[in-house]
Amino acid sequence: MKRNLGKSNIKVSAIGLGCFPLGGLFYHKGEPWSHGHVDEKVGIEAIKRGLDLGINLFDTSDVYGCGKSEKLLGKAIKDRREEVIIATKFSSVWDMNSGDPKIPCQSTGEKNITPEYIKKACQESLERLQTDYIDIYQLHWSSMEVEKAPDVREVLEELVNEGLIRTFGWSTDSIERAKAFADSKDCSSMQFSINFTRENRPMLELLDEYNLGGLIRTPLGMGILLGKYNEKSKAAKDHYLQRVDFSSEGYAKTFKAVDKVKELLTNDGRSLAQAALGYILAKHERIIPIPGFKNVKQVEDNAKAMELGPLSNKLVEQIDEIFSELRMDMSKAY
Repeated sequence: MKRNLGKSNIKVSAIGLGCFPLGGLFYHKGEPWSHGHVDEKVGIEAIKRGLDLGINLFDTSDVYGCGKSEKLLGKAIKDRREEVIIATKFSSVWDMNSGDPKIPCQSTGEKNITPEYIKKACQESLERLQTDYIDIYQLHWSSMEVEKAPDVREVLEELVNEGLIRTFGWSTDSIERAKAFADSKDCSSMQFSINFTRENRPMLELLDEYNLGGLIRTPLGMGILLGKYNEKSKAAKDHYLQRVDFSSEGYAKTFKAVDKVKELLTNDGRSLAQAALGYILAKHERIIPIPGFKNVKQVEDNAKAMELGPLSNKLVEQIDEIFSELRMDMSKAY
């Protein structure tokens, strides 16, 4: 099951895989910014299993694990590079020597988009990924001032001309920012959020207007939409969600809505993850959800969503109805 990536006509699997968890434990301004520890061997096995199941799109970033995610992906695919569509990102600055032995590396929160830095970041990503080209290179600064976009875009177009990247995009939910890249002949995708709690219709309309593909992050709400948590839950200390108060009113509404979706699926034969992915597949033919993963079991569950296909229109309407009130309260929660 393949979809076109916008004007690039790159063929990507209808489900991709997000490699943020594979970066393992790292920090952002001194706070945990990860899904905890990931065994390298397990991560490599999971990537290879994804390839065997027909998934060819893997989304990462240079900042995930301070380069560790890219390195792991590079090791896993080095003998199968021609099968893979690599999407990675740039702009975040990180520190490999924070001075604190408990924090071996961390994102500093700073951004760098000078031409020199972008070209350097691209070259370093190529080395970590063990490849001589990147398929989709994405700006990883969702709130960058739109006035800076033309200069960044010019550098990315140079990288396309040099053969170092095939196409580029921007990880942002901002229509104004997306439009600043969208009409470039070398821009083929945007990365933004859609899940049960967020429809993001303006971005879907933009994809049609500019002939773009959409890489959909947080399709599973970082596990919150899978019934993994409840009002009494507390994420592990090394987990991205350790700062979340699951007992709040908003999360209580979310958990109740997820339970209702689970009831709908009793006769459908899908897991909650497969339903969440099938829901996104049904929303538009241009979009590709990229759920995170840490092991083979999760990859197999996600890949099964391609076989099961989009949800029926009836199920989509029922889910939209269940989450309609919640969207007004928490449309930007995940």
